Amino acid sequence: MAASTESANAAGDPCPDGPFETDVAKIGRTLPLPAPQVKSQHDANFAIPIEISRISEGGISFSKGGLMNEGMSTWYAFDMERRVFVVVLASARDHPRGIPQTEKLSPDQLIRHTDAAGFKRAEFVTAIAASPEQAKQFACLANALLLCGSEDGALPTPEGLIKKSFSLVLHGGAVDIGSGPKTSEVVGELLGFIHGALQGSIMTG
Repeated sequence: MAASTESANAAGDPCPDGPFETDVAKIGRTLPLPAPQVKSQHDANFAIPIEISRISEGGISFSKGGLMNEGMSTWYAFDMERRVFVVVLASARDHPRGIPQTEKLSPDQLIRHTDAAGFKRAEFVTAIAASPEQAKQFACLANALLLCGSEDGALPTPEGLIKKSFSLVLHGGAVDIGSGPKTSEVVGELLGFIHGALQGSIMTG
């Protein structure tokens, strides 16, 4: 479990105890909450995609804008209770580059059009199931992140056209994860873990 081992640099324990369950046997015995079939959410119309807003335990990464991604918003997330990885690419363009044609979608993907955010946008959704081992890996990193706290020498928030954020969610609300170099390091590991799990499932073209 390479990613959580790296987190020892930040928290001193490769898999510390905390509010997120790290016992893989217990995780495996716990049935995940039922997750609707991805394609059944085709008509969902929310300012924040339903696959993201329903997460009450997990992690959510959000980014918006950038010189090459004007009008694009992206959510990467792990839903601990449903044990699924999710990515939503949303664009104000009807069918931007990077979102596949409908006939190329897998059963775990959909493209829908919404206007709940105050403008029309296309949303490309991918959701894939996670194993108990992957759920443990997320939990190890999440607990390590909660141990970081705030430090002197916090890294400055970059100014520019790209808006980025990461939220750790527990009991339906965002948890204060502090700030500083150690926090940034563990957040980077969490993002790498979530992105890596989804990367092979996102089709482009």
